Amino acid sequence: MHRTPPSPGLSRAARLRGGAFAAAGDALALGALTVFLLLLSPLLLLLGLLRPLLPARATAPARLPLVWAAYLTGFSLTALAGSLRLRARRAGPDAWRLLGVRAGRRFRLLTEGWTGLRFQVDPPEPLPDPGRPVVVLARHAGILNTQLAITAVTAVLGRGPRGIAKRCVALEPGLRALLRGVPLVLFRWNRAGRAAALAELTDQARNLGPGEALWLYPEGTNYSAARRAASIARLRARGQDALADRAAAMPHLLPPHLPGALAVLSAVDPSALVLVCGHTGPERLLPWMLGPGYTPGPGDLVRLRWWSFRADQVPTEQQQFADWLYDRWQQLDTWIAGPATAPAAPPHPAGDLDPA
Repeated sequence: MHRTPPSPGLSRAARLRGGAFAAAGDALALGALTVFLLLLSPLLLLLGLLRPLLPARATAPARLPLVWAAYLTGFSLTALAGSLRLRARRAGPDAWRLLGVRAGRRFRLLTEGWTGLRFQVDPPEPLPDPGRPVVVLARHAGILNTQLAITAVTAVLGRGPRGIAKRCVALEPGLRALLRGVPLVLFRWNRAGRAAALAELTDQARNLGPGEALWLYPEGTNYSAARRAASIARLRARGQDALADRAAAMPHLLPPHLPGALAVLSAVDPSALVLVCGHTGPERLLPWMLGPGYTPGPGDLVRLRWWSFRADQVPTEQQQFADWLYDRWQQLDTWIAGPATAPAAPPHPAGDLDPA
């Protein structure tokens, strides 16, 4: 397990040494990434000029390297440079939150300019009451998920992000630098790591503050047609045929796992707001991962929207919670398949929606 920021159990000297090594590593990464992008810029410019001339089937593969270049230039370089400044002046959590906002905004602007992708990011209506903690249950589309979570929580919700992630997300230098000031806890994703992650999620939910949002991916891993088929097969092998049938009717999503989400919603303050987050668009940059039943949708549009619920209205008995979560995932699947101008969500049962 890896925690950021460093554990308070370390001595001050050890923390200073660790901070100095981290700053040196981030400075080196900033320089290396800048040189890499400068060397790559002629090829990226050529690809950007040729992209509108390519046939439709080649559009997504051509966009992918441009999106990554926009991410490295906009998000990663901003996070690296900003983290060096914030550590030098020992900035507090709000400054790190604003760095996440800036990095996400620059990535979005560059992506729109370089690739022709458009973003339709709607905030929750109304925005959550600042005095209430927030839990977000989001789909795991398969590309830029952690970056999306940090940007959505910091920029759209205006809150400090909490949550867990696999240690591999820290391989990217910009995100690793940002995680030094964002309290996200990283785990190895083996059996022991998953057990520790569940305990950590429960603890985070129990101590979630009013200015924070805990972000959780109930699916647990990136979407692919092969993973979806394997997950449905595991449900049937465990005798959960009813859930397997429901999962089979949702071609755009993996079946959600119950333990993590149930533990969080059982431990969080009943006054919390639960937001179900749907996003679609980035996964179409990896068309070979999608199954034959996956509706293509607008190839140049990234959409994100929310559904709101009160935590005290979410059932915590296991079977009732399974039905509730699969109902939410069915709504997500319907929304993903619908046109971009479709109404926000199918009708909810009476009393489910938070009127506030």
